[in-house]
Amino acid sequence: MISGSKRFFLVSLVLAWSALAVLIPHAGASAEVIEGRYYADGDKPAQGFPYLQGAARVQAEQAWVYYQKTMGQPMSQWASAEIRFPGEGTVLYPFSGPDLVTLLQLFPNAGRYVMVANQFAGEPAAVATMSKVRLQNFQVKFLREWLKFTRLGFFRTDDLNDDQRDQKGQIGVTTILIAFALFAGYDVVDVHPIVLEPQAGQFVRASGPWKSVRLVLRKGDVSTTVDYVSIDLSDGFLKQNQGAREWLANMSRNPVFLKAASHLLQMASFTVLRDILAERATMVVQDETGLDYSVLSRIGNVELYGNFLFPHELFNRNRQASLAAAYKASKIVKPLPFGFSYNKTNERRSEQIVRRGTIAQ
Repeated sequence: MISGSKRFFLVSLVLAWSALAVLIPHAGASAEVIEGRYYADGDKPAQGFPYLQGAARVQAEQAWVYYQKTMGQPMSQWASAEIRFPGEGTVLYPFSGPDLVTLLQLFPNAGRYVMVANQFAGEPAAVATMSKVRLQNFQVKFLREWLKFTRLGFFRTDDLNDDQRDQKGQIGVTTILIAFALFAGYDVVDVHPIVLEPQAGQFVRASGPWKSVRLVLRKGDVSTTVDYVSIDLSDGFLKQNQGAREWLANMSRNPVFLKAASHLLQMASFTVLRDILAERATMVVQDETGLDYSVLSRIGNVELYGNFLFPHELFNRNRQASLAAAYKASKIVKPLPFGFSYNKTNERRSEQIVRRGTIAQ
């Protein structure tokens, strides 16, 4: 039997070694093969963290299996039947945090995923140059946050903000994006910082800082771009920044996904983005924390899934009263086989889909 303290040390040591194997190109591979790529070994694309051993491997992989069983697989099956995303094109995810894996499951085979949140992306974790103490702190924290996401299905804003301030065990959004891509079976072909070019109206490669980041992923012969953009989405910022506002308006002419967004778009301080989405989004897939139902229903016929009574207890119970009324009145509410946001129980988890211009039958 291994004591608690020894088990903790074993997990930390093994996870540290395994991350070195995964997050750094394999020293034995040719430069042509590994340039710009994240590989598990010299000639085999990384599939998750295959080099994990012992307790760390059991913990990480069992957590991923649990996540896929309870959220990932039901989500993918539901999306295939209900969202019916045709692939290619662009998908916009405001208030995303580093939640790339949900986009990959709900909107598979998109040409570009655009994720927008307030936190800086940060450089990929340079574990090779970390001190032993920092490396241990990093690995312990990485495993803890990984296990937390596989249970919750979303990132807590407080955790992301704490991580950005933490100089000892800092993980960073970019590192999490890379981890999700590897677990989803992608090669990470390129990672670099990007910045908004006002004249071009788009984000372009930059030399730094790593506030926003672009990942180029590949699975087989198909390439996918992931742009994580750090922008303050509140009215206070967007009203004063025409370039960011116009870029968001352009990105909003695509399918939009909203999840675990703290009901921000239902507040008076987020009207700019609310109005942009209501006017331009071709499709919105959201939980109850996204657009208020009174706004959502102006886009088109809203399809209801699951059930909704009132928001999670962390938020104002009176928000989304119109959505609760719609669920109560509707004769066509379809089941929702997963809970990936704040409300997990069957009687309170909810999802809505609206396509622009559709009319209720």
